[in-house]
Amino acid sequence: MFAPMKQQYFAVAVAAVLCSCVVLVVAPPSNSQSPTVEYQVKAAFLYNFAQFVEWPSQAFSSPNDPFTFCLAGDPFQGALDRTIQGETLGGRPLAARRIGSPEDVRGCQLVYVGPSEGQRSAEIINAAANAPILMVGETEDFITTGGMIRFTQSGQRIRFEINPDAAERASLKVSSRLLRLADIVRPRRRAANP
Repeated sequence: MFAPMKQQYFAVAVAAVLCSCVVLVVAPPSNSQSPTVEYQVKAAFLYNFAQFVEWPSQAFSSPNDPFTFCLAGDPFQGALDRTIQGETLGGRPLAARRIGSPEDVRGCQLVYVGPSEGQRSAEIINAAANAPILMVGETEDFITTGGMIRFTQSGQRIRFEINPDAAERASLKVSSRLLRLADIVRPRRRAANP
């Protein structure tokens, strides 16, 4: 998917951003229009997650479609837009859009469910069922309701959990390099009601 030199660049970039995970997340923003350091870092994580997951061809309607990051609840205050501006993934331009209802997930390749949308996480995840969409969130029950990647905090470090089984069910291939940096979580699947 990527040229060898570009793969090396992204491997170094993801290692620098994800492996260090030593960014202070409690620094207050300098003004109300700036995103916090925490969400600047999380925007970089989202961009890097996209670099290390492989989507099937049916994730896009046409070869010219952009790779779309969708935000259900947006605490980034423009940080994600600035992070992906002018970037491409597999020759596709990157785009960000905000979604208001769960049905809006169609056409997205990565959906971030913000803390403000925590009550609707399961509904948003269910709307993406059987579609190749990487679901990322940060609420406590995000993984157990079917999410794939969940941001966590260890002291003042941003970390993340991955449920590789949920990604596989969505036909997404998560790079072993990304899996090595994550806390792997495999919640038990709920039994169907008789």
